[in-house]
Amino acid sequence: MNKRLRPYLEVMPIVFLLLFILIMGIFGALIQSFGYFPIIGLKEFTVKYYIQVFKSEIFLNSLIYTVYTTLISSVLSVCMGVIIARILFKTKMKIEFFYKIPIIIPHITVVLFAITFLSDTGIFSRIAYLIGIENSQQIFSKVLFNKNGLGVILSYVWKQTPYVMLSILTVLKRMNSSYEDVAVNLGASRFYTFRKVTLPMLLPTILSTFTIIFAFSFGAYEIPMLLGATKPRALPVQAFIEYQNPNLLNRPYAMAMNIVIIIFCVGSVMLFNSIIRRLVEK
Repeated sequence: MNKRLRPYLEVMPIVFLLLFILIMGIFGALIQSFGYFPIIGLKEFTVKYYIQVFKSEIFLNSLIYTVYTTLISSVLSVCMGVIIARILFKTKMKIEFFYKIPIIIPHITVVLFAITFLSDTGIFSRIAYLIGIENSQQIFSKVLFNKNGLGVILSYVWKQTPYVMLSILTVLKRMNSSYEDVAVNLGASRFYTFRKVTLPMLLPTILSTFTIIFAFSFGAYEIPMLLGATKPRALPVQAFIEYQNPNLLNRPYAMAMNIVIIIFCVGSVMLFNSIIRRLVEK
């Protein structure tokens, strides 16, 4: 057996099993979303559940809220990750252990940290009160469980920024620094060199990283469920609530909402990938 192929062949059984579970789950959800659910007597295909979804004010508000929190957190994570990675690369600071910690921490633990530090009775609120900010409790009450999504955004940024840093640092370490040196020797400023020389070379990695964290955040459940507002809810949270409805006649509606989430995520990934390919070709 070819030694190069052996590792791939060894993982093929589990890969096929996971793909089977994933494909069958999506297929089952797709069939039910079109109203075919024989176990409760629904045997005719229809698109009325998709029409109900897009006419629902709850769904539209959830979609807007989810896009808002996901887009803001992803943009902030990418911007902060690129800037911090650039600083670490130039200063040669060895703090890899510290910025990798958030990557391995589960999202449920991030929620616990957010409640401990950012709630109206949390550590930051108490510190603010001790230094003379008497309305600190009122200020921090607007961070978590609020429709502005600030707690969700901050949690995603704290979790995702180190991942962006790791991706960008890997590219910076492999990048030929002679391009920057030539630009500086010709009189270009450091900022101009970064904007015109370094950033274009980092752009494919930046966009691919943005695609990953955007798609993940859009479909994530834990953080918006535990830190988000009760109205509007994030789309995955609303879809799960619809799925839990004890009336099984509501199941096709819930599945239609889940299929919309999948289509939106896949469509976003395809769009960003097409942009990345065009940038690479240039």
